[in-house]
Amino acid sequence: MERGRLIGAIAYLPGLCFVGLLGMPENPFVAFHARQGFLLLCVEAVAWIALWIYDASLGRIPVLGLLVGAVLHFACGIALLAATVYGVVKAAIGETARIPVLGDHVERVPF
Repeated sequence: MERGRLIGAIAYLPGLCFVGLLGMPENPFVAFHARQGFLLLCVEAVAWIALWIYDASLGRIPVLGLLVGAVLHFACGIALLAATVYGVVKAAIGETARIPVLGDHVERVPF
């Protein structure tokens, strides 16, 4: 159980969600956290691509574009960090808690 909690917590770190599926594929606790970590990775990728597009277009507006961009980067960074920490903590203590909004789609992950 201790190893499962550690691998479940590691699954939330960006890009390491596949460690749980490769390391303990038969463990439902690890599989849940690996799926949720994969969804979080997808949301992070979409958010950073959207912010990159904003920076390349509207972010070039002299003062307002820079300020709005800074607020968007900060808000996205804090939200994604909070979701990651929440997932890591819940996995480390052995709970299968769903991340709000994101956790509703865990069953749709095919692996």
